[in-house]
Amino acid sequence: MSLFPNSGSRTYRLMRLLMGRQIRQFEHSTQDPKSAQESVLRAICSNMSDTTFGRSHQISTIRNFDDFRQQIPMREYQEFDEWMHPTIQGQSKVFTRERVTGFVETSGTQAAPKLIPVTSSWSRHIRNAQMLWVLALLRDFPSMTNGAILHHVSSATERFTDGGLPIGANTGRMVDALPSSFQRRFVLNGLSEVSDGDQRMYMHLRVALERPVTAWLTANPSTIALYARKFLEWESWLRQDLAQGTMRMGPASNLPSEIREQIESKLTVRPQPLEWSLATIWPLRVLGCWTGGPAQFFTQSLPELLGAEVPIRDVGITASEGYFALPLQSDWDGGVLWTQGEILEFEDDQGTLYWSWELGVGKQYSLITSGRNGLVRYRMNDLVEVTGFYQQTPIIRFVGKAGRYLNATGEKVTEDQLTMAVGRLNLPIVGFTGFIEWLETPRIQVATEWDCDVIDLVSASHALEQHLQSISNEYASKRKSNRLQSLTILSVPKGTYERFRNLRVQEGASDAQVKDCVIAKSDEEWHRIVGG
Repeated sequence: MSLFPNSGSRTYRLMRLLMGRQIRQFEHSTQDPKSAQESVLRAICSNMSDTTFGRSHQISTIRNFDDFRQQIPMREYQEFDEWMHPTIQGQSKVFTRERVTGFVETSGTQAAPKLIPVTSSWSRHIRNAQMLWVLALLRDFPSMTNGAILHHVSSATERFTDGGLPIGANTGRMVDALPSSFQRRFVLNGLSEVSDGDQRMYMHLRVALERPVTAWLTANPSTIALYARKFLEWESWLRQDLAQGTMRMGPASNLPSEIREQIESKLTVRPQPLEWSLATIWPLRVLGCWTGGPAQFFTQSLPELLGAEVPIRDVGITASEGYFALPLQSDWDGGVLWTQGEILEFEDDQGTLYWSWELGVGKQYSLITSGRNGLVRYRMNDLVEVTGFYQQTPIIRFVGKAGRYLNATGEKVTEDQLTMAVGRLNLPIVGFTGFIEWLETPRIQVATEWDCDVIDLVSASHALEQHLQSISNEYASKRKSNRLQSLTILSVPKGTYERFRNLRVQEGASDAQVKDCVIAKSDEEWHRIVGG
């Protein structure tokens, strides 16, 4: 039975009709993922054979997956530098025979952003995956087309290389590739860019309050949480601007006059909401954001911040590097592998490599990707877990960054485990970061920003300790043997994580995709959160 039946809303049926060929190819790929990946292998090798990279790896002689593994080593991003540098300078046929049309910039957790080449075939297959995700969204939430869409992405073109090629955010590029009929529903389309964070958020909220928002889409749920908190914090200012049909209060008071005039010409006097909650003011039908790994903590806080439960559809395992898994059903724990886009390899904790058709349910793997843009056998360092299958193709969920864990005596507490433990506290938390405090007997310290004025730190620390022991057997074992002290919670000032977010944006991270620092791996990372 197809995931995309013939029946549905008019918009869904029309889009399904236009996407008939893509749907058939997708269904076939899920029935035979090996054949789908063989097709991708042939396309990549053909496109890379007569290039600088291709000649140095004898890609023209590759005939199968074994050859592919033997002739091309796995690499971290920095190990591509000898080919990436001339590509950024504008040299052609370095990675692929296709012209590089620009670069997308990764958001990164802590490291400097990386540049990912954009080619037409790479872009096309990402768009194909994205359109299937949108179609499934329309299938399950047909009434979202009755209103507007609030989306947060950074620009597809933010700056240029010395060679004149555009550099921007993949989210912005993906939005630009959507059909114009879909883009017309976007609340923030055409708004001027504002660098100040508070001014930008106030402007977005004020403009969005003019429209009946039915869908709120962004990558990181912490973005939705931040906007929802600002909405509550700025209630009196927003109410005054709504009553007067203006945008002049609070952070907007310092907006450049030309931007204010442009926006105010489209604003109207709005009736005062009886209840100040976004889920009451807007007829929200669905939220689209990450839900796996550390993101799950922030999704738990959204019902209280929004004022009601709103269904959430994961946007998938997608990054600046590509689109790897599609969540197409609400009852899936993750997304089905997108085997038509990139060659996907998976490495277990013993270093054994697997192809997508060789994976086992319940097992975790580190993701290695080979893209049509030339970044082949690239260690993404994303840890994923197989949760099931659709047809013959695995469904995977994002767990966290591989190798990013707290480890003093062998406990290896992962981002996922710490996130689960903090979530079980069921306390109002804005953000948190774990770190190893290297005392004579080490302990885990968890910096925490509270969304309340008073908290019992002793009780909270004790509860978090118990939750973490129940989740991680290794941590419990190390505590029982007294190789670790009991963890402690360190309260950090209000605004800490907003400051961290703004700092990452200043360093070049995409505003809509700033990743939360759940685990600090170094003193430098820790001090960026706690100061000092």
